Amino acid sequence: MNKMVKGAIATGVGVVLLVGGGGTLATWNQAQSASMGSIVSGDLNLEVNSATNGGKWTNANSTVVDINTYRVVPGDTLTYTQDLLVTLTGDLMKAKLSVTNAGVNAGFTAASVDVSPTALKDATAAKPITSGDVLTASVNGHVVTASTTFTFKASTTGRDSANQRYNFGPIGYKLEQQAPASANAQ
Repeated sequence: MNKMVKGAIATGVGVVLLVGGGGTLATWNQAQSASMGSIVSGDLNLEVNSATNGGKWTNANSTVVDINTYRVVPGDTLTYTQDLLVTLTGDLMKAKLSVTNAGVNAGFTAASVDVSPTALKDATAAKPITSGDVLTASVNGHVVTASTTFTFKASTTGRDSANQRYNFGPIGYKLEQQAPASANAQ
């Protein structure tokens, strides 16, 4: 065969390979907007509602006391009560309210002080909230009264925890979201 025919055959084979054997020819495709819309996130917040009650201490006799000058004795209880404005928005929003940094501190021993779970009261709720309840969006915007009781045990022996200081400064409240069950099933 002459060189020209061989060249034409080689060129033809090359074109066939490019076109039919892996070449890039456009294929049909279609894209369409799904019109999914948009979503807005919920909110979780906890604020002191000082307009109604910025916080007060009462003793075992339900007398309001000045915590800076009060001297506690074994058998006494001190209860801190504070109104909190709760924000809970979201279709699956659930949260628990708890006291933080409470318990034994400074010179007080575990045998001397007991801290109760925080009691919650919502004057506008249809049913009372009990300690450990999971709060839902139904309390959104409500003022919830939180009370935490510190019992200075009568069973204290000798001079255990005498002339000691209990620092309430770091104690606070925490509102913590409880994740939906589906979020943990992975």
